[in-house]
Amino acid sequence: MAGMSCALFLARASVGVTVFDSGRSSLRRVSRVANYLGFPDGIGGNELLDRGRQQAERFGARFVDADVTAIERRGDLFLVRAGQGELTSTFVVLASNKSTDLARAMGLSLGGFGDKFIGVDAHGETTISGLYAVGRITGIPSQAVISAGDGAKTAIALIQKIRGQYYVDHDT
Repeated sequence: MAGMSCALFLARASVGVTVFDSGRSSLRRVSRVANYLGFPDGIGGNELLDRGRQQAERFGARFVDADVTAIERRGDLFLVRAGQGELTSTFVVLASNKSTDLARAMGLSLGGFGDKFIGVDAHGETTISGLYAVGRITGIPSQAVISAGDGAKTAIALIQKIRGQYYVDHDT
C-alpha cells in the first residue's frame, strides 16, 4: 500500500512515476481488511490493491509487472533494472515490504528490530540522496492504512523537493 499511495500522490502532482509490481504483495493474501477508512464492511486485499492501481493509473502512474532486480547509482541518476528492461530516474522509492535485498546491495545498513529495517529521515529519504523507502521496510507498522499514509507523506516531501515549494493535494 505504501508504494501505491506514493505513486498516486506523485501522479496526481504530474510527476512521472513508474511502479514495478510483481503482484506478490502480502496484502493480496488478506481476505478482509476491516480497518481501512471508507470501507465500513471491509474490503479484500486483492480488491484494495486493484482499486489503488486503477486510481494511480487514472492519474498517470505507469505500472510494470516485473521485479526490480538491481538499482545502481549513475552520477545524479539511478539505473533501475527490471524484467528485460532498464529505466533511469532522479529518485527511487523502495516499497518492498520485508525484502531488503536491493537496499543492502546499494550499501544501506539495516537497523531497528533485529536489524531488519532501512533507516529513513522524517521525509522517507535514506542515507543515499534521492533514494527513499516507505512502508514496512522502514519499520513502520504494516497495517494498510498506516502504510498508505507513509507513502503519501513521502510523496508530498518528494513533490516539494522537486518543485521547491510547499505542496498540498486537494481535489478540485
